Amino acid sequence: MRFKRQEAFRYEFGQPLPCTFRIVQVGEKKVETDKGKAEIHDISPKGMKIGTPLNIPLDKKIIIIEITFTLSELELTVLGKLVWQRKFANDYFYGVNLILSHKEERQLIDELKKYAANYYKRSSSNQ
Repeated sequence: MRFKRQEAFRYEFGQPLPCTFRIVQVGEKKVETDKGKAEIHDISPKGMKIGTPLNIPLDKKIIIIEITFTLSELELTVLGKLVWQRKFANDYFYGVNLILSHKEERQLIDELKKYAANYYKRSSSNQ
C-alpha cells in the first residue's frame, strides 16, 4: 500500500510499533475517550501513519488524538490531527499531522535515531 508523502525524513518501521491512542477533541469540543490499540507504520517529525481496527469517521470536524508509544525505552505521548483515512483489509489507516513544539520535535528525532541504530544493531547480529 503506497501513500503520497512530501517529507524529507520519514522512518518506516519494519515491524509496526504498538501504541495506544484516544480522541481528545472533536471540532471545538474537548472529549476524553477510552484508549484504543493501534500500530505506527511510519513516523516523521511532522506526522505518522497508524493502523487500527477502529473506524473513526472523519467528517467535517477536526479530530485531535493523543498517541502514546515507546521508542528506545522512552515513553512518548504526542498530539496529532487526523487528516485522512483509508480502509485496507480489516484495518483502517490514518494519516496524523503531529502537533509538536520545537523541543518535542527534536526529542522525537533523537529517539528515532536511537531506535534506528538499535534496530540496525539487532538486525546485523541476527545474520
